Amino acid sequence: MMRIYLILFCVVILTACAFERTADQAYKEGKYLESISLIIAYVEEKGEQKLDADDLTHFRQLVSDVMGHYENRLLTADRNDHNSRIESLVALLNMKSQLANRFFSQQVSFFNNKYDFFSLRKAIAEEYYLWGNAVTCESSSCYSMRADLYKKGLEYYKYNDIENLYQKANTKYMQVAANEFYNAGKYYAQFDSFKLAAENFAQAIEVYKPLGKYKDSEQLFITYDKKYRTREAKSYYEKAQTILQHANTRYSYREITRLLNQAAEIYQPYGNYQNAATLAKQYQQKGIIKIYLSPEYRNLASNVFTNQYYQFVNSTQQADIVIEITTKNYYQDTSPQTRIDSMSENLLEKTINIKGENDKIEKQDIYKTYYFNLETRTYSNEIQQNININVRGLYNYSHSENFLHNSIENQYVYTGDVPKKYRNYTSGQYLTREELYQYAYKQSESYISDILKNIYSYTEQL
Repeated sequence: MMRIYLILFCVVILTACAFERTADQAYKEGKYLESISLIIAYVEEKGEQKLDADDLTHFRQLVSDVMGHYENRLLTADRNDHNSRIESLVALLNMKSQLANRFFSQQVSFFNNKYDFFSLRKAIAEEYYLWGNAVTCESSSCYSMRADLYKKGLEYYKYNDIENLYQKANTKYMQVAANEFYNAGKYYAQFDSFKLAAENFAQAIEVYKPLGKYKDSEQLFITYDKKYRTREAKSYYEKAQTILQHANTRYSYREITRLLNQAAEIYQPYGNYQNAATLAKQYQQKGIIKIYLSPEYRNLASNVFTNQYYQFVNSTQQADIVIEITTKNYYQDTSPQTRIDSMSENLLEKTINIKGENDKIEKQDIYKTYYFNLETRTYSNEIQQNININVRGLYNYSHSENFLHNSIENQYVYTGDVPKKYRNYTSGQYLTREELYQYAYKQSESYISDILKNIYSYTEQL
């Protein structure tokens, strides 16, 4: 029992050391806040009653070192290096959040008494305030940066007139940004870049929305967005008309439909372009390929022929492509088959002591010969499967494939005077007739699916 207690004591000591090393290692790597989190986790896990003097000394020292690090950064940072100063102040605020109002807080009173939440948050807000004031602006991005700084400061403390300055900077940003987008829109419009012009007018509308309407941005957006969409729709429509002049395949009608749909879709905010949507439906019918396939394979094929231009029909007379699939299965069961092998083995039974010459004791091994049989019972069955696929119509294809699916199980049974080391065992697995048919069906389904995918890839271009 004493030994168990000693082992448990060592485990506790090693665990504590591991936590200390982790906190110290984080500190050495420059991960100061992480080191604070790790040492706090260790202190909490050990508990108030079990903390000894060394634990507390180490705890206070690490807190003091981290505090000193951030205080030194504040002292050495340039007064205008607001980013560095904010990082140090936020780190001290983070430490305060972790070290205040806990059972161990009094142990680090030198930190908790020196810093309070109000003063730290106010100091952070002040840095954002001064940083925002230091930013001189001419562009929208600059005003956006200034507004963002004031806003971040507000999240910590309502310092002086920081809220009013945020409102002014944000308003100025919206005004300047709207003007920039507006001017960019006019610039692109001069070079007939209608899409870019419309996009910039749209951005001017969006950014200025909290303040109202910006000049004539809405009218200009509609003007150039319509010009852009008209030009694009016209291009798609004319391409469709060009193909139509020589269209003689279903694929060409599908391409015409695609282009007309694009023309209709892009012009949709302003109505129906040249009756493109109606024409698309008309030519879509000419691009359809009708397929006849045996009903038992319809679901399988529907997962392959996903294009909207394929339609399954119920008779070969209606079909453009007829796919005929025939599967023949031949089942055979040869179970069971038995083979008996006679076996023997001479094994050491025991060792005895005997008297030899001059009454000297000698060891003598006693062996026994075991005679036994190994009976092997084999259960097996198989399905020979023949799959024929014939395709005719717009596309012609023919293929035949044979498959063999079988299952075998061997049962090994020992009889007679069997040595102890031998045990009956089984290898392989024998499937019932239904199970083997189910397996064969899944394999044939996978094979047929691959063939259908090939047919799909070829007929897409018809």
